[in-house]
Amino acid sequence: MRKVFRLDVKDIVPTGEEVLQYQGMAGRKNLPEKISRLLYTAIDLFGQLADPRGLFEDLDIPDFEALYAGKGLNAADGPVPGIVPRAEAVALFAATMGEALAAKAGNLFKEKEAALGFMLDAVNSAGAERLGRLMCHKFLERLPEESTRERNVRVQYYCPGHCGWHISGQEKLFERLRPEEIGITLRPNWVMEPFKSISGILVAGDIEIHRFSPGFSFCPHCREKKCIQRLRILEQEPG
Repeated sequence: MRKVFRLDVKDIVPTGEEVLQYQGMAGRKNLPEKISRLLYTAIDLFGQLADPRGLFEDLDIPDFEALYAGKGLNAADGPVPGIVPRAEAVALFAATMGEALAAKAGNLFKEKEAALGFMLDAVNSAGAERLGRLMCHKFLERLPEESTRERNVRVQYYCPGHCGWHISGQEKLFERLRPEEIGITLRPNWVMEPFKSISGILVAGDIEIHRFSPGFSFCPHCREKKCIQRLRILEQEPG
């Protein structure tokens, strides 16, 4: 099954605290007035310009191995190949916040409003994380309710470029999913346009399959630690 849809902007507008995490100011109190003004101006711009759209398409679990192999550049170890075979259901997905938002962020730097540009970039990053969670919720909604409730099924998303899945994996993913339908294209270096779009796989299963320790070969070189943040959010969601 393939589903394409528009999303509600209010569902992906990040909080000020979420944005500050991307600015290295998590938990910061008594922000200087200038920073506070930049923060809420950027959040307001996000709400005005974001045009979120998404799609997902069911994938037979055995088909994931060949898709994940991609161009053979993945890490020798990694959590995703061990998670997917234990899932109840999986789907490929892509989602975007639209071209206008990405263009605005770039134009701010050209207009010598770098401070606001950096802040909007952080807002977009936080919004992209919310967009990923929203796609998880959309996928969960279409699964049989009796199954998800009885088995404590949760949905997590995993993306090329993270956790040992090389970013070149976007190539096979795009060939299969065709997210051009919602305006997402792929550069030769596998970066998506519009910037801050996301793509990957939605994995539905018992929450235990999503729990892993960041002890893989690539973990010491990872600065973002998004796997920890995403698992923490998943565990806080009602079962």
